[in-house]
Amino acid sequence: MKALVILLLSLVLVACATTVPPVLLAPGEALTVARAQDEAQALRGRVVRWGGEILSVRNRGEHTEVVVLRRPLFDNAEPQPEGGEAKRFIARIEGFLDPAEWHPGQRLTVRGRLDGVQVLMVGDYPYAHPVVRAETWHRWPPWQPPPEPPWHHDPFYCDPLWPRGPRPYPGSFCW
Repeated sequence: MKALVILLLSLVLVACATTVPPVLLAPGEALTVARAQDEAQALRGRVVRWGGEILSVRNRGEHTEVVVLRRPLFDNAEPQPEGGEAKRFIARIEGFLDPAEWHPGQRLTVRGRLDGVQVLMVGDYPYAHPVVRAETWHRWPPWQPPPEPPWHHDPFYCDPLWPRGPRPYPGSFCW
């Protein structure tokens, strides 16, 4: 019986894990989009791992170009919901991606090689987008902030290791 419970619990934990490609977890070079814009020819062929929010999707003959607003990545390669240098790059993914499924606002992480710069108009401004030939990629579900632990709202919670810091309020004690 005990073995069955352990087996069921381990299956539940495995089912909850996201299926991020293992190759994506390997970090690329720590290059910024701004540096890739400035030194496009010198950095061609370097491996990067970038992610962020999808801005647009355009299908070409043999590949799809996904314009992404770069965000910093968590340790598991998931793009953070905000922050970072807020620069754009193009993820060039082989094949056809349906724009009905790949729409603005979704989050994407790619790992691949830099392939120069492509200038696209952002409004009336010509903007140099570094191009990443994506070798592997992962689309993420919508961002859900982690829930706060229940003790953050408990007015009677007291740290049992209290001597390290002040008490939460005068006269409080741990029992």
